Amino acid sequence: MLRHVSLPPDIGAVLAAWSTAPDAASLSPTVLRLARRVPEVREPMAALASTELEQALLGVGPAPDPRGQPDLASSILAAQAAADAGQSVDPVVAAGLERRAEGDLTWWVPAARLHVRASPDRERLARMALSTQDLPYVFPGELHPMQVAMLAGGDRVVQALHVDWLRKLTGFVADALLLDGRALGLWFWPILRFLDDKKLARPLGKLVRARRVPSGARGLWAAYLARIGGDPRKLLAAGDDHDVFVYALAVASERPR
Repeated sequence: MLRHVSLPPDIGAVLAAWSTAPDAASLSPTVLRLARRVPEVREPMAALASTELEQALLGVGPAPDPRGQPDLASSILAAQAAADAGQSVDPVVAAGLERRAEGDLTWWVPAARLHVRASPDRERLARMALSTQDLPYVFPGELHPMQVAMLAGGDRVVQALHVDWLRKLTGFVADALLLDGRALGLWFWPILRFLDDKKLARPLGKLVRARRVPSGARGLWAAYLARIGGDPRKLLAAGDDHDVFVYALAVASERPR
């Protein structure tokens, strides 16, 4: 796809090409969660979703009980599938998931977001953390609890924050973009429209040169950049076919239905 289409690509053409030749290797949790909102891809993808958890993430099957999963990752994904389907997650379960995931560079943010959505007390803690007018230093490659609070609850909190403080918080949390890409986490997707576009665009553009990132990361960043009004072409050109697919799927998932 990438070598035969203009950039940014025609979204419909990319999705149609995948649907014509579905690839089971592309069924990451991120792809499944995005595809649940894109019927033209969800249907052919459903035939490839071989597990109960994959079907739940895609939205073509019920979410399994997080407590019955064999590991932390599967437990969080099961809870995410339930939340994506509009179901409530037990606050005690959500609290336990965040407690187990704390410090984990892949699962801490999604577990914290589930907890914030499930618990008013956890949301209040996020609000308190983001109201502290002091930005800590964070070593490269690490996550700070304040960044996690922003990614997990920023969409519920930022309306009460002063615009100048929000601008500073955007620059602070932007340091987590690289980790988000490495986790293929979609961490920023729910809060993008609440952040300061200008403070986010430059860090996203610099990720063209990012190293040791999985296929799909640049597609995710390109979708972020396009959503805030930026130009995704350089990120996509630096990626591969799967980056283009992830980008197209993310953009399509936001279209009105």
